[in-house]
Amino acid sequence: MAPSGLFWTVRVPNTALHIGAGGTTATLSATNVQVIDSPPGSMTPARVSFSVTWTAHGTTRHYEPGSPDPTDPTNFRATFYQQATATGSFSGQESGFTFSSDPGGASTFAEFGKESNGSFLV
Repeated sequence: MAPSGLFWTVRVPNTALHIGAGGTTATLSATNVQVIDSPPGSMTPARVSFSVTWTAHGTTRHYEPGSPDPTDPTNFRATFYQQATATGSFSGQESGFTFSSDPGGASTFAEFGKESNGSFLV
């Protein structure tokens, strides 16, 4: 694990994300993604597979930029659904070890929406 606390941070292809008709669902799926498992003192090649589906419900809330300063975290425009759920599965394997989540595990919190920031804020 990096000092930042991040682990298994990898780029996935654009084709891994599918937005459903109507724009109220999104699914991110990847299979056999190569990662490095890094428990203390080790750098072990591993593979992970996952699928997460977010589903939006209810009304939307709109946000407008709070500052023109591009470094200000309130400088974004967004529309978020007031309610959302996420369900997914995750599995991994490395030499001699495999694990998987319960299929279709549901979230206790999720957000869903669209955001523009930085140079994309028009």
